[in-house]
Amino acid sequence: MSDRDPALIEGFFDCSCVWAWLAFEHAGWFAEQAGVAIRWRPVLAKDVFAQVNRAVHWPLPEAKQAYYAKDLPLWADYLGLALADDLPEPEDMIPCMLACVAAGRWGRLEAFAGGAMAGAFTHGRDLGDRAVLSKIWSEAGLPPATFEEGLAWPDIAAELAANTRELMERGGFGVPTFFLGDAMFFGNDSLPLLERAVAVREMTG
Repeated sequence: MSDRDPALIEGFFDCSCVWAWLAFEHAGWFAEQAGVAIRWRPVLAKDVFAQVNRAVHWPLPEAKQAYYAKDLPLWADYLGLALADDLPEPEDMIPCMLACVAAGRWGRLEAFAGGAMAGAFTHGRDLGDRAVLSKIWSEAGLPPATFEEGLAWPDIAAELAANTRELMERGGFGVPTFFLGDAMFFGNDSLPLLERAVAVREMTG
């Protein structure tokens, strides 16, 4: 028997993934409507791919790239989100994801992560640039002087590593990944199934 809370939604994400951004916004809206909370868990997607999903090849095959090029704007339009013409591909996401964890200590994880992903995927901001991250930190309502301080806390790095490890231990292989209790839902396109699972849980108690 698992001791996990069957009523808790957990969302594992990395701000480098545009699909994670779509899911972050999508899940946030339906969770608010359903009156349920989401515990957001920042991870390092590259570490997940390197350890449990080596079959992911970059660049993607041409056919898959063409499909995503068609599918992504349709999803963005469906969710009412604007996409930049050129999506950034930052090399180093460690500072950004550390900042997500640190923002959570001030109760501003959603504000920072949402601002970071919207900044990247709507406005083309480079999340690998610490100056850009510092500005997003301030825009999220966090004290500017605490940005570098927060990234340097040893327990921030430990939490990010623990989240990444836990995702893999629970069977995750990428982002975005959601859990409702022990049930796993991978990808933005699985969110209707998560919504249904939440509704069924509410009806059955």
